[in-house]
Amino acid sequence: MFTVICLFRVKQKNLDEFIELSRKSGNLLKSHGALDHNIYFSNKLTGSQGSMGFLNVVDVEEDEELVLGQSIFNSEDHYHEIMRTAGFDDIIQYLDDHIKDVVETTRIITSSFTTERSKELEA
Repeated sequence: MFTVICLFRVKQKNLDEFIELSRKSGNLLKSHGALDHNIYFSNKLTGSQGSMGFLNVVDVEEDEELVLGQSIFNSEDHYHEIMRTAGFDDIIQYLDDHIKDVVETTRIITSSFTTERSKELEA
């Protein structure tokens, strides 16, 4: 499995519009073959049991919500295949451009994770 996660700092006033755009983007990715797309609202951003929380590494202002977006694919190759086909979709391009009006893209944190290495370590 392969997943891409994005952390968005969204102003409360833009939250409804951001969620609507994120859902549309996720639905389009799924229509192109992504396994799933989820949006998570922050719950507890402080650490527990001695660990750090997101507030230790991400500055979140009083009027912001930290939102995590997750897209899931079969593999990294599957991800690249979906991004190639979806990247040319005019609607996805429109949504991506419009999201830039709702959140500061320079403050988005994006990373990917795979289960492939864990499978290698199990062998």
